Amino acid sequence: MGAGNVLPAYLQALDRLVPRALAAEGPVCARRTETWPALRERRPGLAVVTRPEEVFEADDVDLVVILTPPASHPELVRAALTAGRHVLCEKPLARSAAEAAELFEQAERAGRHLVAAPFVHLNLTFRRLWTLLRDGALGRVHAARSHYGHGASTWAAWYHQEPTATLGDAAIYNLKSLAALLGPVVEVRAASAMAAPRLAIGGQEVEASDPDTWQLVLRHEGGALSSVLASHATVHYRRPGIELYGTEGTANLLGDDWDPQGIELWQEASARWEQLEPEDATWLWTDGLRDIVAAIRDGRSPLAEPLLDVHLHEVISAAAQAAASGTAVAVESRFPELGALRYEPPPPGHVHDRTRPPDEQ
Repeated sequence: MGAGNVLPAYLQALDRLVPRALAAEGPVCARRTETWPALRERRPGLAVVTRPEEVFEADDVDLVVILTPPASHPELVRAALTAGRHVLCEKPLARSAAEAAELFEQAERAGRHLVAAPFVHLNLTFRRLWTLLRDGALGRVHAARSHYGHGASTWAAWYHQEPTATLGDAAIYNLKSLAALLGPVVEVRAASAMAAPRLAIGGQEVEASDPDTWQLVLRHEGGALSSVLASHATVHYRRPGIELYGTEGTANLLGDDWDPQGIELWQEASARWEQLEPEDATWLWTDGLRDIVAAIRDGRSPLAEPLLDVHLHEVISAAAQAAASGTAVAVESRFPELGALRYEPPPPGHVHDRTRPPDEQ
């Protein structure tokens, strides 16, 4: 569902599954027929349709991937689940924590999987970092900081006009990473600002109405404090995506959390920095698709935790309230320990081809 900016990234993930007979390409719903020639030129043989029902009701469709603008996500998720399909939805899933919870409840009643982007916590490098923390490599983690952002969109006005768009599109990456690593958020403080009130999008000048720069301070259930800088006005940067500070060590997740380039680890016991290479250099930020396809094939649940996604929606709402009021806002929802993320790296050995994932060697 949707043929905008992120469709090629999901097709890239799909193209890694097709040769292994794990999936086949279904129809793509693009309501604007003027985009069809360009789609078919880039993807010969692509089946393009105009109505969502032509995707949901196709006999050979098992999984629907929703890539439309955020305001349309809840309606499309409901329709796909009602049609008996599994669903992967780009972020944000819903407009509130209550609506996200309702969608997950509908999926459970239907016996279907529903997973929501982002998928940062599924990356093997991230899972190794999670495991190091749980095994006490840093002692008690008491502080963390994170950053994710990019320049203004030149293709879609909603990035700058829908309420909390920057939080739901950019901050949600770091929020998911920090919550997965440090546990549920119990309190949020926030401030927002507008760096670029007027933008050129699609050849027209657009007035931005949603703040494009946010600073969040989070208090986690275990006592750790973390910070998030999220922006739709960050031209470029070079720093670790996540920095974690413990009583016995420090860990940096190199690169962005959606594209980790390894881990830097300092432990007081050894008094030296150690660099851990990425566990799977082929990982794509769209590879939540890989996991849900494997879950359908294997008859298991996806690694995603619905209550974590519901929690993130409440944190985003709390951040908006905190920025408006200038006060700390409590977060009531919780999620269970993410034990399925535990990861043991394979023993050292020769890797024949780093362009293929570990299970294809």
